[in-house]
Amino acid sequence: MTDDAAPKRGVMVFVLEKDDGEREAMREAISRTGCGVVALPSVDAAIVLLKNNAACDLVVLSTDAMHDDTTRFDNLLLARTPPPLAIICGVDPEAKLVLHCLNNGAADFLAKPVSDDDLLHAVENMVDKDRDGPRPSDSQAIKAFSHVSGWIELTATSELEQFRRLQRFSDALFATRLPNDVCEDLKMAVEEVGRNAVEWGNHFASDKQVHISYCLFDDRVVIKVEDEGEGFVPENVPDPTADPVKTMRDRMLAGKRPGGYGVFLIQKLVDDIVYNEKGNTVLLIKYLPQRA
Repeated sequence: MTDDAAPKRGVMVFVLEKDDGEREAMREAISRTGCGVVALPSVDAAIVLLKNNAACDLVVLSTDAMHDDTTRFDNLLLARTPPPLAIICGVDPEAKLVLHCLNNGAADFLAKPVSDDDLLHAVENMVDKDRDGPRPSDSQAIKAFSHVSGWIELTATSELEQFRRLQRFSDALFATRLPNDVCEDLKMAVEEVGRNAVEWGNHFASDKQVHISYCLFDDRVVIKVEDEGEGFVPENVPDPTADPVKTMRDRMLAGKRPGGYGVFLIQKLVDDIVYNEKGNTVLLIKYLPQRA
């Protein structure tokens, strides 16, 4: 165990990773943030420390350290009150373990291998949150299901924080299977469609939800996004590139934030877009480059 016992930022992070080399690399990277770091090879070791009142604000938890046992994640969060925030490293679209973590309060997700930049960004994001305010891991606002192999259904309440949490899971999911350029296109497309669903479809109503489904095939990715709003007519959305100044002025007069390019941006990022008749559900299709 390595313990940087005097954290400069007053934050203690547990790193739980089975592999000795990966564990040490993660400990070294996180220590550069000024947080204290305790590096452990198993969830059980961390539970013992937490039950003995060890300080812990954030857990960076590898799926390998849980040995495919969902109760280990639950027991980790139950070992102290309030539970630490949890970042899960290792997102496998076939793994029920990861979906369980998402359903039960994991705050962020990273694909393996984890780069130092991604790890530090995730840790900084958690550390910089208002620690007296709402904690993502307190919420049961996201639900995930995988009834058949390769198909994942996610549901989130119409809050931007919960949608961002869902999106981080999606980003990690894409990174496990897809080329980098395809990942970037899909991340931008899901962000734009999902944000529109929360903001314009559901109008941030707490009693409405956003539903996102994914299916990863050998030759394509299919994503369905549905909100519970009144819908819209895509053909009636003016082309903002025709007169950008007028578009900005019209949006300001309508009390809308700057933008208006989302629908047209999405068309550039994916290969096929299909809206339902009501206009509150969209199907995005991205074809994958053929591999030798």
